[in-house]
Amino acid sequence: MGYAILTATLLLLIQYGREGAAQTITSNSSGNALTGNNISLVISYTIQGTDPQVSWAINSRSVARWSAIGGVTVSSTYKNKLYIIGNGSLLIANSAKTDNGNYTVSIEAFEAERISQSFKVTVYDPVVNVTVTQSPQVVSGSTAVNLSCKASGDIELVSWTKNGQIVGNSDPYSLLDGNYTLQIKNPDSTYSGNYTCNASNPVTWSNASLELLIPYTLSAGAIAGIVIGSVAGAILLILLIVLLVFCIRKRKNALRKEKTTTAKPQHKDVLRTVSGNTLSPDDPAYFTMNNIMYRNSSISMGSYIMNSYDNTSEHKSPSPNPSTPTKVKHATQV
Repeated sequence: MGYAILTATLLLLIQYGREGAAQTITSNSSGNALTGNNISLVISYTIQGTDPQVSWAINSRSVARWSAIGGVTVSSTYKNKLYIIGNGSLLIANSAKTDNGNYTVSIEAFEAERISQSFKVTVYDPVVNVTVTQSPQVVSGSTAVNLSCKASGDIELVSWTKNGQIVGNSDPYSLLDGNYTLQIKNPDSTYSGNYTCNASNPVTWSNASLELLIPYTLSAGAIAGIVIGSVAGAILLILLIVLLVFCIRKRKNALRKEKTTTAKPQHKDVLRTVSGNTLSPDDPAYFTMNNIMYRNSSISMGSYIMNSYDNTSEHKSPSPNPSTPTKVKHATQV
């Protein structure tokens, strides 16, 4: 009886140890890859028991097995495609779309519970040929402008940025057609800038940009203000010109009057009197032989006797007839 009790106690301790031990599988592998690349599903695990065995299945179909004692076994369908590496990790060589699926790894050992972990393997074609186009061209009064993105390859996400800042579904922006179209409502010049479409999947991405130029448009109020301001400016300019002309003329008149008042008499301003008649320098008779032209020198009032012939002539005149009465001329300095 004592032997039976000892055996039962040992079995309980073994069972308690199994339940208390942590058995885990961990991996940092994502299962995503670019077409043509190798995929490594690297695992590490902790399991109680001896002689662990690792088996792999694709969509619940067993395809490979590894054990420390029995070595590696791979299904004939996947030869040259699947390889067991390390302590049971899986390598998928030269990946293709046909390799997509749910991969499950299971680990079991003698006197240990079976543990499992799954990986979703997805092979992506690269994102290429990204382009951005605009329609329509923005003109005054446009209600909307669309920026359309196109790309080739496996695309899971399309996003937009303006000048490096993310653009989303917020007025005036709207994302349409699965984010492939960015619509801008009632566009104005404030929405001009560099718009970039980013197309991506978990393993590759590409982008393209378009410089959107929206011309500046004036509101009706702004146009009216400009017109009124232009008219007022023109009127003010005319008034300034009139005032300037008036001031110039007034200044000229003042200078002319001042010059007339202070100027000294010139020879042509000297008046002479002949028999009580006054001649100005503008009178044609002023320069006749019987007239006298005075210079600036001072001339006193008086009378003098002068022959009827001009004694200033270069030729000598005949002597005056004694019987001819002499003429008396009077000169007056003004």
